[in-house]
Amino acid sequence: MAGKVASALLAGLVCGALGVGSAGAQAAWPSGTVTIVASTPVGSRQDIATRLVAQALSKTFGQPFTIENRPGGNGILAARDVKNAKPDGQTLLSSGNSPIAANPFLFKSLPYNPAKDFTPIAMITDGNPLVLAVNANLPVHSLQEYVAYAKAHPGKLSNAGFGQLSWIMGRVLDKAAGIETLQVRYNSLAPSLTDTIEGRTTSAITTLDSVLPYVASGKLRLIATVGRERFPTISNIPAIEEAYPGIAMEGWFVLLGPAGMAKDVVKRINATTDLYLQRPDVRKKMLALGSIVHGNKSPDQVAAFLGEETARWRKILTSLDIKPQ
Repeated sequence: MAGKVASALLAGLVCGALGVGSAGAQAAWPSGTVTIVASTPVGSRQDIATRLVAQALSKTFGQPFTIENRPGGNGILAARDVKNAKPDGQTLLSSGNSPIAANPFLFKSLPYNPAKDFTPIAMITDGNPLVLAVNANLPVHSLQEYVAYAKAHPGKLSNAGFGQLSWIMGRVLDKAAGIETLQVRYNSLAPSLTDTIEGRTTSAITTLDSVLPYVASGKLRLIATVGRERFPTISNIPAIEEAYPGIAMEGWFVLLGPAGMAKDVVKRINATTDLYLQRPDVRKKMLALGSIVHGNKSPDQVAAFLGEETARWRKILTSLDIKPQ
């Protein structure tokens, strides 16, 4: 009799435990297709890098991770849409530096709070440095000669910048070096390069992958990488930080989710992304895009990095007296 009572009691405890477990269990993730909203157009460097990571995530988790490109508004549209998504891990954001670190100082109001409305997940790339290239007929072969030429020929240099980062970096360099060049802002990449090649502008701050063919053909000359460190594939070209510490404004790509995502989901995405980015073949692909990958950043380290970058952008943009729009 005692044995039957004990068996019945044990059965009741097991059933109770199962009931509690079932009620408290979270829905399996991923539950179908995961959408990664990218803040840049199809074919951009950020888009390509994100698609590489998405393929690895799809393979690991057995569900499609698809890219949905929503460019426009300096990344505001993409960030706003992901901020408003459910924090179930089914909608993520691939963001560059502008939506998170720069926009708070460029716009009077945003439909999201970069510091509160997102869950940091993983770095996609740690650095996407631009480069400073000059027309091949300009008699300068280094950043020092460029600055000296600008001082000796005031008003003679003009810099082509595609996008916000290129334009701002031109102004940052002018201030740091004590020179004044005309900053010509372009809405697309090709005309900025064409005008520099043909001499309508004397230099361009642009992406490494876009400029390399013209450097190889002798139409343009590289004189600096606009980053914190020398780029591995052109290690003979100095980084701008070597001459002017603290002014580098290189881009980066980060994977975020809406605020409130489950920590276990965040950890799984982070671990898979980092493991993938450690592969030599993947790092080689990223280098070909003009991107540096260090990897091995926990979600907390990603959050700390974003905080540091936001402080960097605040300092630089306020020093230029750029008024929020």
